Amino acid sequence: MIEGVHMKISSYNEYLKLDEEGYGKYLIYNSLTNGLGEIKKDLYEALVNEDFSYLTNCEELEHLIQGRFLYLNPVNELEIMEKSFTTTRYQKSTLHLTILPTFNCNFRCSYCYENLTEKTGNHSFTDQVQQDILSYIKSAMEATDLKHITVNWTGGEPLLEFKKVTRLMDQMNTMAAAKHIEIAHYMVSNGYLLTKSRAVILRDLGLKSIQITIDGNKVNHDKRRVLANQQGTFDQIIKNIRDSCDFVHINIRSNVDLNNVASMEDYMDYLGQQDFREKVNIYFSATTDYVAGGCSSSNSCFANQEFSGVILSLYEKALEKGLNISYYPQYVPVVCAAIADNSIVVQPDGWIQKCWNTVGNSNYAIGHISNGIYSNERTEKWLNYSPYKIEKCRSCSVLPLCGGGCAQQAFESIDKQPVCCEYKYNLGEMLKFNYHRLEV
Repeated sequence: MIEGVHMKISSYNEYLKLDEEGYGKYLIYNSLTNGLGEIKKDLYEALVNEDFSYLTNCEELEHLIQGRFLYLNPVNELEIMEKSFTTTRYQKSTLHLTILPTFNCNFRCSYCYENLTEKTGNHSFTDQVQQDILSYIKSAMEATDLKHITVNWTGGEPLLEFKKVTRLMDQMNTMAAAKHIEIAHYMVSNGYLLTKSRAVILRDLGLKSIQITIDGNKVNHDKRRVLANQQGTFDQIIKNIRDSCDFVHINIRSNVDLNNVASMEDYMDYLGQQDFREKVNIYFSATTDYVAGGCSSSNSCFANQEFSGVILSLYEKALEKGLNISYYPQYVPVVCAAIADNSIVVQPDGWIQKCWNTVGNSNYAIGHISNGIYSNERTEKWLNYSPYKIEKCRSCSVLPLCGGGCAQQAFESIDKQPVCCEYKYNLGEMLKFNYHRLEV
């Protein structure tokens, strides 16, 4: 063949100079494959100038092809991603369940959930709702080629209903084992009621990990995440993490906004001195203000573009303190569980939602666990949402990392368009951050 005549350079390559003059090293990254490498100036110039005669004979050719930075034959990457999106969205091999055993919570956080007990009644799931959940799972096992089930327990505070949750976990496990189906459990908890003995029980029932929130140092956390009597919770949560982390993996989440960002370095200093430091992972998330539900933060939220700089600074400091972090992007065909067909959220009253953020909002309910999902415009709204129908997403170089983002945010935004993720604004700096981590 004529040299390079059929070659195609990936539309999702990003290039970064590693020195100001650009005489030496460059980074190349592909947002579809997450490939990251170092290249010399000659190869960089050949790629950006589409010099196929050089590329055809370069010594790095095999590596470029393996990382899909370069294709030997024309490829429509957008079409491939869209097909993968559609296939993943409608897959039937994995059932994703998010279950709220209760709307109740022992905390009264300053920013969190829209007082669900006031909106929906102060109650937990009944025996009937639990049976209906098991019946739903049984039907899914019989009607499809189901191979995996993932269950995320959240709330409210799920550990308020520890006995009910663990009994239901055991029943689900028995059903799955009988059908040779893999089942994995996860939990989101405030951590206040997580004792060592409970951690052991949850481990034995197949809990893979538990997410616990700490919002900065003790002073700031105890202003935000308090018990109903306004008592602080920091010390008890730290004790519970120390007692439990040998039995169940713990991810520590920290919600960050203008009210607590200044306390984060002190907080990381503290975590870096703890004996459990290497046994847990930490990550940071912007406190988010949702219109339809979820949390509000009195206009102290960071917008995604603003947070893109804040989060890099936080991870750099966390790395200095020796904390376990993960801040490297990953291509996932469907990033939002709410727009996947085989994924539902079950409220304690049995009503079904598609999204965590609409829990408690009856205007978004798509059915009831006792009689299944309604086939109507509410359901179709979620399943019709696709970044591949939106021009700003189709032409975006970070589409593989963002995937259209949060559908709920798009529905509630002023222009009804997806809200761009932080990688849109900090990709270059984020890649340099990870490159220097690898060097260390």
